[in-house]
Amino acid sequence: MKVFAIALSLVAGFFAFYFLWPKSIELPKIGTVKEWPLEEVSGNQYNQKKPKLVTFFYTNCPDVCPLTMWDLKDLQKEMMKKGISDNRYLILSVTLDPEYDTVERIKQYEKSFEITSPNWLFFRGSVAKTKKFTQYFKNMIYEKNEDGFLTHSTNMYVVDSNDQIRAYHNMSTGKKRANIEEIADQLGELVNKK
Repeated sequence: MKVFAIALSLVAGFFAFYFLWPKSIELPKIGTVKEWPLEEVSGNQYNQKKPKLVTFFYTNCPDVCPLTMWDLKDLQKEMMKKGISDNRYLILSVTLDPEYDTVERIKQYEKSFEITSPNWLFFRGSVAKTKKFTQYFKNMIYEKNEDGFLTHSTNMYVVDSNDQIRAYHNMSTGKKRANIEEIADQLGELVNKK
């Protein structure tokens, strides 16, 4: 009887360990980026076969974009804490206002935030290419009015090494900051699957 109780305890312990131990959550596939028609402004090498976070910005943005740039710097620190070096993932920032955001303006913007990591790339293209590119991303809309003021969705997108969009997150708005820890966990999961 005592042996049976011990065996039962061991089996119960095994099942509790197996079913209650945290498992990684498979990220859904919510879209595909079919092409990358934009150009990287600094001439850095773009290897799309890495997990990436795609963000959208414009250099005249007064609030959301600058706050998000600071959050992305924190994301890099969070990834380093997890032991994931810069060369294993990318941050891609795409301008929504290529008419105003020349290569020189974007480089100055990058410099003003002291962005020097080779894995953080800035992209621009023609108005038509930018519009086509944004259509791959769920809920990504933007509009520039006749006064040159641009409004845009406040989403960022986690994309795997096969160009599948796996998650999207809110950018920083006002006092509500981006969930950097969750983004880092998701990017880390994709990096470690590679």
